[in-house]
Amino acid sequence: MKKNWGKTLAIALILCLVGAFGASVIQSDFGRVEITDVVIRTSAGEYTGYLFVPENATPENPAPAIVTSHGYLNNREMQDLNYVELARRGYVVFAQDAYNHGNSGVLVDGWGSDAQRSTAGMVDAVEYLSALDFVDDTRIGVTGHSMGGGYSNATAAYYSGLEREALANGATAEEAKALNKVAACLIVGNYPLALSQSEDTTGNGGYLCDLGIIAGQFDEFYPGMSGYYGYELLTNENTQNLVAVQTGVSLNGAAEEGKFYQNAENGYILAFYNPAEFHALNHFSPATVGHIADFFEETLGAPNPMPGSNQTWWIKEAFNLVGLIGFFGAIVPLAALMLELPFFASLKKEKSLVVPALADKKAKGKYIRTNIISGLLSAILLLPLLLIGYVGLLNPFFPQDTTGGIAFWSLGCGLLAWLMLRVGNGKLKGRGEEFGVTVPKGTKRKTLLLALAVVAATFMLVFIADYVFMTDFRIWTLDIRVFDFSKIIVALKYLPFFLVFYVINSVSCNRNCFEDWSEKKQIMAAVGFNIFAPTLFLLVTYVPVIFTKMTIFGGLPGMLVAVGALIPILVIPFVPILGIAGYLSVKLQKLTGNIWLGGLVNAMLITMITVANTSFTFPY
Repeated sequence: MKKNWGKTLAIALILCLVGAFGASVIQSDFGRVEITDVVIRTSAGEYTGYLFVPENATPENPAPAIVTSHGYLNNREMQDLNYVELARRGYVVFAQDAYNHGNSGVLVDGWGSDAQRSTAGMVDAVEYLSALDFVDDTRIGVTGHSMGGGYSNATAAYYSGLEREALANGATAEEAKALNKVAACLIVGNYPLALSQSEDTTGNGGYLCDLGIIAGQFDEFYPGMSGYYGYELLTNENTQNLVAVQTGVSLNGAAEEGKFYQNAENGYILAFYNPAEFHALNHFSPATVGHIADFFEETLGAPNPMPGSNQTWWIKEAFNLVGLIGFFGAIVPLAALMLELPFFASLKKEKSLVVPALADKKAKGKYIRTNIISGLLSAILLLPLLLIGYVGLLNPFFPQDTTGGIAFWSLGCGLLAWLMLRVGNGKLKGRGEEFGVTVPKGTKRKTLLLALAVVAATFMLVFIADYVFMTDFRIWTLDIRVFDFSKIIVALKYLPFFLVFYVINSVSCNRNCFEDWSEKKQIMAAVGFNIFAPTLFLLVTYVPVIFTKMTIFGGLPGMLVAVGALIPILVIPFVPILGIAGYLSVKLQKLTGNIWLGGLVNAMLITMITVANTSFTFPY
């Protein structure tokens, strides 16, 4: 029966519309919060962020304000759980794109002050908020996750330093206090190690603001950040010393989670929270966002107070997921409908590739073994190839921090997959038509144009969602977001690496199209083998936590702990991305009878998604 592709596309577009509209309604608190995309030009370059202004914030009734910051490799949207919950509680919120991330500029040598560099722009956000007439400049807070927690720590240290320096130079207490524009600092997934190791335990050497720390019990980065594991947050010597440094209180034992320790001299408080979470779960966690809401309620006072458990951000994420499903769901029907156009009609094939059924147990065993070996080797090579690519493909030409590592691993996996095809299928020479690689003259050029048209049309959905609703399509760490033309140029630099993988992967996926298998079974096999390597890597990484409270990399020395913590977090979105790539490879092959459309669409789509979402080391 002929597929009704128009109906399928209509359903995908409706999902995109519902997802974007629903997410917009929730993040604006049903229209009670005004959202603006702010661009600030500073001495360090262009600095961007979302500004959330609740209706209670007026010049006649200024509201407290909070700056939120994402972590390394992320962007402002990764803080959606916080800006949704804080804005609906009546705080003015500035969700920053840190310098080198998102839509903000890349710091160049000699640009910006030391404070701008150490806080990646957070001081610029604080200064910006303090100048708004609807913000109470005596009640400004900062918070961030991971590296964003480090920015928050540096911001609190900077403003406390301004106040102390002014006092030392003879300013009055009131004059000095006016320079300190941070009233509260909440560090998530990071630790103020230098402060905790201060020798001044009288309470006079701490930050001149309220301070809070949230650390997951299984946080992979914590040994490198604090010298202790996350589950030791409340019991380790650094924390005990930190309590004395910040408040002057001497602990005889462990710190108490959620307790507000107060400095008797200056009134500033200190609080610790230790949820049972991994590092990446801090920005996808009802527990963490509840602690954030409670902390700022205590320190800044919410204009619209609510219990920390009263949360709606997850509804926004659910709508974002609906939009994400619509985004990927639009690709195949878009391609099918474009194939009906006269220009592309010659690419359409009624008969797709068919692979002879596996003849016997021996053939089945060989098929399973080669695919499993390919997955095992890809998982084993993941860490070394990512690291080699990270170091070797990071320069002014390849300007992004981790994209080079992902690209190099993709190249390695592609070549490995080609080797496994050779092992599993015998000599490949002269069998191009059988594998869907050999096509009539002119077909590749036209297929490339079709792939470009499909990818461009699909990304247009994201741009419409961003322009009309100021939302994107996402779930947790998988984010489809907008980009400017300069990032397309960057993506073209990395595209050849991804092309090698996704073209060969398209061949591999379509070797599962056995004539005695249903299409559903073919897709399941393609998806399953595609996600095998990253899933295995993540299981090996995180299952040991059940027994040891740390990942398999938790015992590594020095900076290797950070490497062992970062790589698995990078791998998490590989699972859905590679699964989707397997699905698209099979479905698009069935439209054209060859592997090229699936390979090209996957390569261009995923390269652009990767480049649009991560950080830059060099200007672009």
